[in-house]
Amino acid sequence: MNDNVIEALRDKLKQLQKMRRNLAYSHDKVTSWWRVDADFDGWNEDQLESLAAFKGRFAEFQDHLASAMKLIANIEGEDTRLFTYVLNYMVQLGIISDMNDWLAVRGLRNTATHDYSESEATKAKHFDSLLQHTHYLYEALDSLERFAAQAYSKNYGNDSL
Repeated sequence: MNDNVIEALRDKLKQLQKMRRNLAYSHDKVTSWWRVDADFDGWNEDQLESLAAFKGRFAEFQDHLASAMKLIANIEGEDTRLFTYVLNYMVQLGIISDMNDWLAVRGLRNTATHDYSESEATKAKHFDSLLQHTHYLYEALDSLERFAAQAYSKNYGNDSL
């Protein structure tokens, strides 16, 4: 195994823990007042800013989870030319349960970063979906960490990955 790539994975997982805390902060802040049927025009600037922060943190966290998955596939010598290969391998490892679930969340992430919808109902449904799928991302990180600790901890003695 390439120790440099394993060290990169260790760094990525530490970074993901920080990102998780930031996402959790934004998620909790938004869910304290969120209503899918509320009028966006009725929210104040702080609430709109919280929505923007949550949306950005969700997208960034999902991106970095994908990067960690690719690092694991690379360490394991798997083909990483297409991300679907990586996802298929993550299913085999039990890190995610279904490739289509990940791709659906990826679609939410893509919409979050590229959505210019004027429809309040569409925006509300999208934010509601992001809020509902945040725990899916947390679970993926938990699974990545468990796998890495089991598979690569021997490379670092008693240090946990």
